Amino acid sequence: MHSSSRLRKGFGLVEAMMAIFVLSLLSLSLAYMYQYMFRVFVKTQQNTYTTRLAEMAFTKFKTVEYYYLFDCDSALPSFGLTGTFGPVTQQRTSYSYLGILNAIDSTVKKYKIDRWTVSVIYKIRDVSDVNSNGLTGDLRDFTDANGDKIDDYDPSIKYYKANPASDSDYYDTYTSTSLNKTVSEAPDTNLKEVTLKFYRKGSVVHTQTELISLEMLTGIESKSSGAELKLLLSQPENNSYLYNLMTTARANAFALGISKSYPADLTAYRADAGSPITLAGETSPLSTVKVYRNSIGTVLDTFTADSLGNFSFWASGLTTALTEGESTIYVQATKDTFFSPYTPRKVILDLKPPEITGQTPTGTVNDLVPYVGAVLTDTILSTGIASGICEDVTTMKVNGSTVPFAFTSATGRIKWEDPATGLPVKLTNGNSYTVLAEGGDRAGHKAATTWNFTVDVDDTDNSAPSIANKVPSGFTAEPMPEISCKVFDNQSGIDLDSITMKLDGVVVVSSANISGHWDAEGQRVFYQQEAAFTSPSSHTVEVTASHWANDPPDKKTSVDTWDFNVNY
Repeated sequence: MHSSSRLRKGFGLVEAMMAIFVLSLLSLSLAYMYQYMFRVFVKTQQNTYTTRLAEMAFTKFKTVEYYYLFDCDSALPSFGLTGTFGPVTQQRTSYSYLGILNAIDSTVKKYKIDRWTVSVIYKIRDVSDVNSNGLTGDLRDFTDANGDKIDDYDPSIKYYKANPASDSDYYDTYTSTSLNKTVSEAPDTNLKEVTLKFYRKGSVVHTQTELISLEMLTGIESKSSGAELKLLLSQPENNSYLYNLMTTARANAFALGISKSYPADLTAYRADAGSPITLAGETSPLSTVKVYRNSIGTVLDTFTADSLGNFSFWASGLTTALTEGESTIYVQATKDTFFSPYTPRKVILDLKPPEITGQTPTGTVNDLVPYVGAVLTDTILSTGIASGICEDVTTMKVNGSTVPFAFTSATGRIKWEDPATGLPVKLTNGNSYTVLAEGGDRAGHKAATTWNFTVDVDDTDNSAPSIANKVPSGFTAEPMPEISCKVFDNQSGIDLDSITMKLDGVVVVSSANISGHWDAEGQRVFYQQEAAFTSPSSHTVEVTASHWANDPPDKKTSVDTWDFNVNY
């Protein structure tokens, strides 16, 4: 009986403790839920009144004369608006709309907004897609990447000092005689993106952005709300190339037939006295199209679009003004008092066909794995830059068949190589080879050359392989010097698989990795370790190489060693 009573009492205590634990969890959950709901309520309430405050502020901003809506900050004296204001002929030292800003400030402070800012971005209606995003109805920002206060796409839109002697700000307006209207010293885009931010305790609690135009209307196709004439220039393409066929050498190089075709996305246009460059596109019907080069100072060509707005014409004045190298073509459409943005096109005029030089080897070759290659370059005739080699049309053929090759654009070297090893191809003793190398530049000029050689390796070679030009030798201050030497044999050539290099007794180059450590053109084996040598330290290099001839046996292989010291 006593045991049963004790059991029931113990069970009741555990049950009570569990109940207390569960009630505690419920209490904490309810407290957390209440706290969360309270925060949601406060945040919702905050969003509601800050949105209303922002709408109130924008309503007042739209009563400000368009030209006098600037960046401002309620935390600064006079909202940061210090300088002179108004037309350049009637300057005022105080901002005319301080009353409106003070009214906004007084209202928002009642809701514990301790700071607010306004930032203005000048917007431009990009009807000509000068930013190349594929859209012609969007807006783009006034862009000034180089800090010259001029729009990077349309030089007519810029910061302009109408009264440079009076002040250093851009708050003023003036009358433009060319446009016959009032314009501002700030970029005269007629559209502003205005962003209002409210702060509380240093953190942003609300942000609202709206577009404000000169007419208080957005999306209207009128000049005063940012719309301009459309000008879509389809030819020439941007970053394209030009060629001139007024010399026999250039004409022959352009007409030369080669094995490969140019890629479809590479565009080149003729531009010479016989066939001036063609400009084509569309704009508003009967608009006047003007053409400039490198600046908008001198009009080189003037043409009129047809009744549908299309135009395609030879720009003879522009063609005459083009010089070797890079030029920027500017095209603008005008009609009545309207004008399009300047549409820029970068082009490169190439006046010198590519050349192929340094063909090797020729004649009789005493090597089974000779370096077979040439140098393909595209250089300037006098000044500027060349269009450059188009790697897509580069070709190498041996005995009429296309062979694997490598082309290095930095040096222009084109070489025949085994794609499996990256080394020169092993040739057949006694055979003759005819090599054809072809290439072209991006302007469409081509070049081709042919050379011949015969492989003749005797089985008898009385001279052992030579190992020379050992580097480094003696002392070096380089922590990680390149270790190299020239390995060659003028009578029977070097068997590349026989080359080994040891550094302090450890094999670092062998047939397993010779492809990454052999300079075929310079007949040089090289190695550079990944970690720096200890300073100071001494090291020994051993290089072994064999030639192809087997007779006499004692001359087949050479072994050479040298020492160097590292101290840095």
